[in-house]
Amino acid sequence: MEVQTTMRAPVTMSRVATALAAVALAAAALPVPAVATSQAALRAEARVLPADPRDEAEWTAEVRAGIESFGVDPDEATPLLRALARHPPALHGLGPLAAYLRSRSMVAAVDQILMGLRAAWLCRSEAVWAELAAEARTFGLLDEDLRRVAAGPDAGWGPWDAAVLRATDEIYRDSFLSDASWQAFAERYDAQQLLDVVFTGAEYVLLSMLANSLGVEPDDRHPDRFPNGVARTVAPARPSPVRLAEPRLLPLPREDWSGEVRALLDPDGTGQPVLNLYATLARHPALYRPRAVQSAYIRTGATLTARAREILILRIGWLCGSEYEWAQHVRVARRVGMSDEEIRRVARGPDAPGWDPFEATLLRAADELHRTDTISDPTWQALAERYGPAERIDVAITVAGYRMVSIALNSLGTELEPGRELFPPR
Repeated sequence: MEVQTTMRAPVTMSRVATALAAVALAAAALPVPAVATSQAALRAEARVLPADPRDEAEWTAEVRAGIESFGVDPDEATPLLRALARHPPALHGLGPLAAYLRSRSMVAAVDQILMGLRAAWLCRSEAVWAELAAEARTFGLLDEDLRRVAAGPDAGWGPWDAAVLRATDEIYRDSFLSDASWQAFAERYDAQQLLDVVFTGAEYVLLSMLANSLGVEPDDRHPDRFPNGVARTVAPARPSPVRLAEPRLLPLPREDWSGEVRALLDPDGTGQPVLNLYATLARHPALYRPRAVQSAYIRTGATLTARAREILILRIGWLCGSEYEWAQHVRVARRVGMSDEEIRRVARGPDAPGWDPFEATLLRAADELHRTDTISDPTWQALAERYGPAERIDVAITVAGYRMVSIALNSLGTELEPGRELFPPR
């Protein structure tokens, strides 16, 4: 299978491409089923009880608007969105970026599906796999193709599809795109498309981590489950941290700012320096805006205290080998009252002497999400001793969201601003 459908990328046709029009027309003619998953079944398995669309007290206007922010009809909400409906501000924080990546990004639709399926398989999120497999079938993918996605990039794919799957493996495993993968995409894609690729892979990792942690089960409307008899194999991760000597994408120079970019980066015309991350992402204003919504939600709209938030962000930045993220949030951590000794202790992890037991639990949640793509039952229960559903959802969102940021920073090679603090010795 090999297909490209973006405006800027060359097109390579295959049986998927030739079948696409007929399959899409047939799918469009079919009635869309109502939500079919049994609420009783979902509630028996879920850590966060999914909201019931039939209950007006649960299915509020705020919830419906939050689901619409994902680009999804509330009547067709997935089990993950129904779980997030227990914390409507989280829907509004995550939805715009998810909607952009699924419907407006410049990554070919089939490439998105391949990346999403591979990320769901690697993260062991059957709920996300089932949803994407149903969409993949409208593009002509068959059982054998889904099995090959699970088997990985070396399972008989054409060169381009293998590159897409391999890049997803690297995003998941290394929080980083290798030089070979970056170059393969750069030969076809411009800077905006490259940004979309990185964030697409990271988005599906984020969604899988959330589905796992909230105990989301597959929707009955989507019958596909993980293929049997395919081993989940993940190559050894790269040494961490590995900071690129030079950025792969340079920050947009101020003299090249359009009016649109100026409104994003310096709306008041102060002339103050702009962080390299922001000036790099400003190369793609359509992505910049929804990503900023998600970032603002985690930093200012979530339910966690500033201290808990910074402990989680520093820990996932350390685990992902993102020195830029660490350097920025060391400064924030100090502003919210963390001592230098506590900051160094974040790097040593949850078992380092001196942690309050609950803060050790927060660190353990970050470690588990990074290592196993979910929060273990004992850690979830320990969080529940102090946190309700909204706070526990925000723990998972904070770690998953800043894993996404780490992936982007590492893959773009974003250069540290002068005088920033490096990682402490390992």
